[in-house]
Amino acid sequence: MKTTFFLFAIIVLASNFSCKKKPSAGLGGNAKLKIAAKHHGITIDSCTISIKFNSLDAPSNGMYDLTQKVSKGITGESFTIFEGLKPGDYYVYGLGWDPSISNNVKGGIPYTIKDETDLSIIVPVTETH
Repeated sequence: MKTTFFLFAIIVLASNFSCKKKPSAGLGGNAKLKIAAKHHGITIDSCTISIKFNSLDAPSNGMYDLTQKVSKGITGESFTIFEGLKPGDYYVYGLGWDPSISNNVKGGIPYTIKDETDLSIIVPVTETH
């Protein structure tokens, strides 16, 4: 009986230490992610922001989990806000138009949400060729 209990305790402890699961990104949390796209330091007003859950890389099939257009805030800066996100890994992608160069711009960055708070990030975008 003591041997069975001892083996059970070892299995439970081993599984707790070896199976630390990464948080699963996605909806259902309390994080708020404010995102702006910038090209050479200038905010891109005409832009769509997309995010992929549980990935630090752009999706090979081009399919994102959420997509929103940026809009102008009270201060005149253009951004979008994704609300209700859980901690985890995300890939954030921006696609837009830069009127100063009359060209499309795009770019993406990996981002990890660690705490369910209000966060702000900038997605650097560059010319498409």
